Amino acid sequence: MTDYLLDTNHASYLMANDPRIVAQLQERIMTGDRFGISVTILGELYFAVHASQRQEKNLHRLTQMVAILNMYPFDHLAAEEFGRIQAEQKKKGRPIPPLDAQIAAVARQLNLTILTADKHFEYVDTLTIENWLAT
Repeated sequence: MTDYLLDTNHASYLMANDPRIVAQLQERIMTGDRFGISVTILGELYFAVHASQRQEKNLHRLTQMVAILNMYPFDHLAAEEFGRIQAEQKKKGRPIPPLDAQIAAVARQLNLTILTADKHFEYVDTLTIENWLAT
């Protein structure tokens, strides 16, 4: 059983009912895998909804998707992990965007596999990453 954290790109494709995401998600749920997003990702998705031409339709899709996913908080422990990640990346000379560092912190703290198409997550130590959009 795997616990997944959908990054914004994968969550967006799920909202759009992309078969690359929907089919795998349905199959994996049947085997006991669990899926969720973090509060940071939810904020990014709300931004996309409010910046879109079809706000009402996209808000409805977002609401439907959130109802079936776990919601992972960015809490005190995640904030501490965020600080570690940012310091590690600075030391390596490979900084990542702060919101992505928050996402990585939640995943690392809770031992979640990140579903993402973003390569910079690969720079963060001890993260497990999958990209279902690459196929």
